This record gives sequence, C-alpha cells and structure tokens, in this order.
Amino acid sequence: MFSIQAKIFATFIGVGLAIAALIGAYRWRSWKRQIKMWEDFAASRGWRFESQPGSLSYIGTLRLDGEHAGRSFTVETEHRTSGKRSHIVTLIRHDLGASFPREVSIRPEKLANKLGKLFGVRDEEIGDTQLDAALNLKNVTPRARDLLLGGRLHRPLLNIVRGFETFTIEDGKLTAEVMDVPRTTIELYTLLAPVRELADAIPSPHDASRENDTTPEAAGA
Repeated sequence: MFSIQAKIFATFIGVGLAIAALIGAYRWRSWKRQIKMWEDFAASRGWRFESQPGSLSYIGTLRLDGEHAGRSFTVETEHRTSGKRSHIVTLIRHDLGASFPREVSIRPEKLANKLGKLFGVRDEEIGDTQLDAALNLKNVTPRARDLLLGGRLHRPLLNIVRGFETFTIEDGKLTAEVMDVPRTTIELYTLLAPVRELADAIPSPHDASRENDTTPEAAGA
C-alpha cells in the first residue's frame, strides 16, 4: 500500500517538474525572441539596447536609448509591486526640447478631476474644448497657451491621452507608461507612434522664435 502511494506521489512530482520545465522553456524562448526584436528595433534606428536577465519568478527588463527629432528618447520596462502583486510596465521618456515651456504641467484628466469640477475645483483652461476636457493643466503661461492653441499640438496631445492612461509632462519632459510590454515590432512601433507624433509637432527653437516674432521683417522672411 505504501509502495503504491509512494509511486503515485512520485508520479505527481514528476508531472509537476515536467510542467515547470515546459513553462520555463517557453518563457525562455519568448524572452529571447523579445530581446531579438527590441535589439533589431534599436539597431534599425541607431539606438542603444540593454537587457537585464530575470529569474524563475519574473522576467527580465529591457531598455532602449536614442534620439528622435534631435532629442533624447528612452523606452524601458520596469517591475512594479503593489502588496503581494507585481506587474511590469513599459515607460517612455522624451525630452520635448527648448521650444516647449518648462513651467507648464500636463496630465490626463482623471475621474477625480471631473468630479472636482462639479464642486468648483477646476484646473486651468486654455479655451480649447477638447484639450480642456482631456487634460489637467497647471502653470499655463502665455507662451504655453500660445503653443497649445497654435493647432500643431492639438491632435498629438489627444492621441497621447488615447494611447496612455498615465502620463505627465513636467519640466519639458514627457513620461508615459502602459501596463504591458510590446512583443512584436508592430506593437512597439504602435506604442511609440503618439510620442513620435508629438515630438514632430513641436517647433524647433528657430521656428518658435519666428512664430513669436511679429516684426515686418519676420513676416516678410
């Protein structure tokens, strides 16, 4: 009787180890494919790629560093822990450049902000109905207002809101995140598209100075 129980127990242990080995092998192959995809993506753009290996309990992390529109651009994955739960997010950081006002603060309009407006607690507004409804704005200077109302940033900012539940623009830098990790080139390109669109819409310092120059000489240039 004891021998039969021991054999059954050993069988369960063997099956468990086999399943664990299969899961481990699958995760390893997926991880290597993901590394290759990110590495190829970086190489095609002249960016730098780094990876940190994980363990049996969590996957590793990935990082891309490069430039877009002449400004720094970083994409990296990061583990987050909340209580006993953990998850991995993809973070995108992009310097919006000297043309973007450093003092303005932009975040997505959350439910708490919308409820606050019902009780008279309002953030700053710029007079654009869609942007005012989608964004939580602070420290909007006249220069920032002119840029936001100029038309070039209208659609890119709305696409940032649609693409990322969480993002901030502080001190002229965009930080956006999603609770996911791109596993294909298309997924990575799609994730970065709204940020690239915003970056391309921001005028260069030379263009910005010309737009702010109202002299007859500038108008005739």
